[in-house]
Amino acid sequence: MKIFTSITIVLAQAARVTASEAAGATDQGLFSGSFGESIWTVVWFVVLLGLLARFAWKPLLGQLKAREDHIQQQIAAANQARQQAERLLDQYKSEGLQIVQQAYDDAQRRQAEMLERTRDEMRLLKEDAEGDIEHAKQAALEHLWGQAGDLVQVVTQEVLGRSVLPEDHQRLIQEAIDRVRPQGGGKAT
Repeated sequence: MKIFTSITIVLAQAARVTASEAAGATDQGLFSGSFGESIWTVVWFVVLLGLLARFAWKPLLGQLKAREDHIQQQIAAANQARQQAERLLDQYKSEGLQIVQQAYDDAQRRQAEMLERTRDEMRLLKEDAEGDIEHAKQAALEHLWGQAGDLVQVVTQEVLGRSVLPEDHQRLIQEAIDRVRPQGGGKAT
């Protein structure tokens, strides 16, 4: 910074001297100077150009390069973030499809289980109903055979004209049942 200040002071002094010389001169054209003044003008121009290159252009170009590098890094980071987001999106899509497929499979499995359970319940209800029907059938047959036995006893008493003893009654009923059963009359327990 001290060098820049020193050069600025020197340039200001040179400009002042040049201005005072120009003030004392008569109206001359733009290119009407001496050869020495032209040399000094070129020298000061080169010095000024060197100072600008060292103290102005290098830092300015350095800042521009740093900004360019920073922008390139941001672009690279953005591209990387985009690629990662695309990978995550693909991953989430595949996970979502797996979840949907798993839910579908679970629903199919549950439906099959419920259908099987319903079939089992229907089979059990049918077996229970068949058992109840068979039991009711047996009870009806027993009741029918009992009524038939009572009817036989009444008829026997009317035919024989006397009352039949319980042993005779039982024997007659059993004989009648044995004759009727082979003909398909049913089964008593």
